[in-house]
Amino acid sequence: MGTSTRYTGPSRNPLLPDDFNDSSTPDNEAPQETGEDNSNGQDDLNNNETANNQQSSNNVDSEWTAAKTNMSKYASGSSSNYKNAVSSYVKAYGGARNAAKSASSGVRSTVSFGQFLNNTSSQGIRETLSSYKIDYEGRSAKDILTDVINKIAPIPITKEDSVARKALIRTMETLYEKIEDENKDISTLEKIDSNLLNEMIPIQIESYIYERIINDLGSRIEENSSSPFEAINKEKELQEYIHSKVDTTLQQKDFTQIIINENASRDVESLYQQCYKVMEDML
Repeated sequence: MGTSTRYTGPSRNPLLPDDFNDSSTPDNEAPQETGEDNSNGQDDLNNNETANNQQSSNNVDSEWTAAKTNMSKYASGSSSNYKNAVSSYVKAYGGARNAAKSASSGVRSTVSFGQFLNNTSSQGIRETLSSYKIDYEGRSAKDILTDVINKIAPIPITKEDSVARKALIRTMETLYEKIEDENKDISTLEKIDSNLLNEMIPIQIESYIYERIINDLGSRIEENSSSPFEAINKEKELQEYIHSKVDTTLQQKDFTQIIINENASRDVESLYQQCYKVMEDML
């Protein structure tokens, strides 16, 4: 069963100190004098901005409350509508566009994984591993792929990085199963080609989307399911649903050109957005 943490909604970068002030005007630089007393007008603007920010915060809190409630109902069995639980989860991020935009580590790891597969297909596995500075002589394919994971998604610092790494590990396990043979050495990895790339990119995207929802709301499943066995079944049902949506959305796409162009990150983010959109709209 997936490991999850309680999540209350998007937050600021945990690497920034608490007193970080993201302002274009330094703290010790006073505003320029205009010769006019605009204190009342400025107070009105500040009050309006505060009210708007409070309203926005309330809306976000409301959306996340709905997402957690719907997932809890699904887990407990009081509702079998897992589609609604996933839809409300995407809406809690502000919709498909914002969900994809905030999936920066997922997008980055998908691009890097695709480029690894593409380089292996076009240049050969030995040349690719040499460019990654990964030793391969006398090593098993499994150990080599572990090193590739560490290059693409190093030991995580943030929650988002952790989700991306878990998704990549899940994807690499699937890749290994697809290319595994009796040798299980570097020659096994020579099977990677453009067809396998097109097969693996959707798996990487669905793995990330699944790992992210489990990280954000998995505790609701664990706490509200009648047993650990039932919790596992609920997570599996969610995984199968996400697979079906991603597979249908991305079928027959050629990812080879998307991965290698200069706008790869933007285009991969668009793929994420398309997948989140069908889940948000329950199509």
